[in-house]
Amino acid sequence: MHLALVTGLLLTSAPALAEVEESGAMFDRSVISNDQSLQLTGTGVARYRIFFTVYAAGLYLPANTPAAAVLAADTPRRLEIEYFHTISADDIIRAATTKLQDQLSQAELARLTPKIEQFHALYEGVEAGDRYRMDYQPDLGTELSFNGESVGRVAGSDFAAAYFGIWLDPQDPLSQSLRDDLLANISD
Repeated sequence: MHLALVTGLLLTSAPALAEVEESGAMFDRSVISNDQSLQLTGTGVARYRIFFTVYAAGLYLPANTPAAAVLAADTPRRLEIEYFHTISADDIIRAATTKLQDQLSQAELARLTPKIEQFHALYEGVEAGDRYRMDYQPDLGTELSFNGESVGRVAGSDFAAAYFGIWLDPQDPLSQSLRDDLLANISD
């Protein structure tokens, strides 16, 4: 009887160990992206005007990735975002464009604009519970998925570094607290 109880407790708690909860959104502790094992490095939330929680995000990187290599050309990565409210594609695109304009020089922005526009054309509006996922793999580019289904890919490590930089740029991320939370479990 005691062994059955312990076994039952282990089996019921095993799924909890495989996922991390962030404000109701669940993130796997590890994932496979194009045959590459990636580990959850942290989760966090994006807020609008401090009180309005817009989404939860989780970042995945290869094990033992140092902070300095997060946006490097040879570093595979995944960012998953689960939304808590209805947001139009135009609003998602406007927010991304505004941050990219803040972060990039005019020359970088001009050079990357065709790729940014190609990526933005993949977006559609979201409802509460919808999830976007961006997977970057060297030599393949950045794939955008909506609710688990691939909607397209944009080539280039330069594009990936700029776009993931919206959240992960060391100087001017969308939210410093979100960036810190996403990178909570990596070394400097």
